[in-house]
Amino acid sequence: MIAWAIVDPHTSNVDHEHGHDVLPAASTIKLFVYSAFRRSGLDAAEVSPAEDVGGSGVAEYLQTPLTLADHAFLMLAVSDNASTNVLLDRLGFNAVAAEISRLGLPNTRVRRKMMTAGPENETTAVDLATGLALLLGEPFADDLLVALRVAADAESFLPHLLPHASIAAKSGELDSVRHEVACIDAGDRRVVTAVCSSPPATPDVLAGVAVAKMTA
Repeated sequence: MIAWAIVDPHTSNVDHEHGHDVLPAASTIKLFVYSAFRRSGLDAAEVSPAEDVGGSGVAEYLQTPLTLADHAFLMLAVSDNASTNVLLDRLGFNAVAAEISRLGLPNTRVRRKMMTAGPENETTAVDLATGLALLLGEPFADDLLVALRVAADAESFLPHLLPHASIAAKSGELDSVRHEVACIDAGDRRVVTAVCSSPPATPDVLAGVAVAKMTA
């Protein structure tokens, strides 16, 4: 199954197919951990070590002391699991849940840290596209896009299909799913797309669906 959603951030118009089907969120949940952190009162300059977690990321291997701001950047730019868990520990699940509620995302839930046992974090294609579109209006949107552009350069197939566009994207995958949510700036047009798949489709398939829907 492939679910998709496309949002015009200027009008908030949403088109989708299977867009309300709930799926494991994988690393796409990190978008809302990031926004919860940026809206929190936590000191971005606070130094916080990362524990060994495994999976994607580099924080647990670095010898340089990392600040919470560093962890937030790594969480999106390289999908760092250890950095995500640092922020979840400092924020608490209730703060992230409150941020998800503030954004009005009815089918998105944060329920466990990265690489731990427990119920899956969940989301939908509509929630992902709507959520990212809303975050583009936040004061920290430029910083968010910088991190997501680094992530897109490393992981997304969209730059290959849209070589003249600016792509900022966050992907996520588990054995059961693969998703990508992206902000695409093409000329004077901006759209936000989310494509979710279960069983997991390959990155080129996800990107192909996103491009097909935005050009339809």
